[in-house]
Amino acid sequence: MGERKLSHLAISDDFPFHDEDPFEITSPETTLYNCIAWAYGVNDRWFWPGNQFHMFWPSKVPKLIELDSFIELFRSIGYEICDDGSFETGVEKIAIFCKDNKPTHAARQIDDSWSSKLGRSHDVSHTIKNISGGVYGEVAVFMKRERQ
Repeated sequence: MGERKLSHLAISDDFPFHDEDPFEITSPETTLYNCIAWAYGVNDRWFWPGNQFHMFWPSKVPKLIELDSFIELFRSIGYEICDDGSFETGVEKIAIFCKDNKPTHAARQIDDSWSSKLGRSHDVSHTIKNISGGVYGEVAVFMKRERQ
């Protein structure tokens, strides 16, 4: 499959660095899961700390839309806070994004690239820069664990 770019989405305001470093589409669109689930390693549930019937959140993690709750979510599967998102052999990393002090997005590192689920849209391969500065805000924390 050749490289596919997200040109059909109106994303210039959502992702201001997209023009200089476009996303590469890596999956078909789906509403089965979101970015938090994708970073968690799940692609059959929508993870969010809400009470709606279609959302999943582990019972032992506080159901709060706060960075600490999202950190706790990923700690529950072995991640710990780390200094940066640089690639390390044998290590899995995630990045949690916040805007206005609220979690908005999570991405996971796959080899030396980053991967995200864009809401109800595609999974995409990207750099940290090209997903930052817009609708998702900035990386609030990087976390890592030994490769599973």
